[in-house]
Amino acid sequence: MAKPPPLPTQPRKTGCISGCVASFVIGFILLFVALVITGYVSASRWDEKRPEVIRSLEQAINAGNYQQAFSIAQPYRSRGDAEINALVSKAEELQREAAERLRQGKINLLVADLKTARGADREEKLGRLLELAPDLPEFAEEFAALREKARKLYEEANAREEAERKATAERAERAKQEQFRASMEAALAEFKWKYRVFDDALTSKPVHQASVTSINRINFSFPYHGEQRGELTLRTHPQHGKDLIFHIQRGQILVNSFQNSTVKVVFDNGSPITYQVAEPADHSTTALFIRDYHGFVERMLKAKKLKIAVPFYQQGEVVFEFNVMDFDAEQYLGKK
Repeated sequence: MAKPPPLPTQPRKTGCISGCVASFVIGFILLFVALVITGYVSASRWDEKRPEVIRSLEQAINAGNYQQAFSIAQPYRSRGDAEINALVSKAEELQREAAERLRQGKINLLVADLKTARGADREEKLGRLLELAPDLPEFAEEFAALREKARKLYEEANAREEAERKATAERAERAKQEQFRASMEAALAEFKWKYRVFDDALTSKPVHQASVTSINRINFSFPYHGEQRGELTLRTHPQHGKDLIFHIQRGQILVNSFQNSTVKVVFDNGSPITYQVAEPADHSTTALFIRDYHGFVERMLKAKKLKIAVPFYQQGEVVFEFNVMDFDAEQYLGKK
């Protein structure tokens, strides 16, 4: 019986730990070597460049060009080079000395000019000298006068600025109030009396009307839902005489001419007054006529507002408030 062929041998697996560690160590060594070489090259270049930088610094300092010296030294300050730092300190000291010499020269020149200066020229030169040398004893009195004048000017400027600020604020407040007044007038225009004159179709004589809309809105249930306002109208008609009419757009006013229907009216904060009412000739349910035109108008002319409680079908009494204070009899009936 033939023997089965031997199984192929599997390659022995080796972990990557040793190989990974070796790669890491080699990489670290290469990086370190590169850094050392770079530092060495940089140091070598600096050693070559340093004498030239120092010579340029010294030349700039000797020429009195201190800002140029600072610009030359700036890129190399971080190296901590003692000689370069010493040269920078020297440039700073020489710059301070030069500035002081310049200041002193200006002071000496101004003091010399002040021996002959008068008026506005003297005051201008004293102001410049005060900025340069505020403690000169020979000018102490004039310096004090200048300071006092400057203080007063400063206070006056502040006072003007404050006055302008207040004026601006007042103008803004007036504009705000005017805008509010205009918006209120626009909002209240709907509730002011509106006057109308037209000719009666039959007699061709004028019909005079004055109407005002209620301040409050009402909203009935279906089928009369939707916001609406009441309207009160005074009418002088060539055929029908004087009438006082209350009207709405939708709803059923409960008025029956055969049952002495009434409404209650309150003028300002007075007690309710009962007025008899009548339905229109066309039996419309959206209007009613209030009796006692003259008595009603007489009370209305003395009031600022009035309220009318009107009975509605399935709504009960509903109160409508009217602003009546701006009623103008001349606009209503014309000048007599």
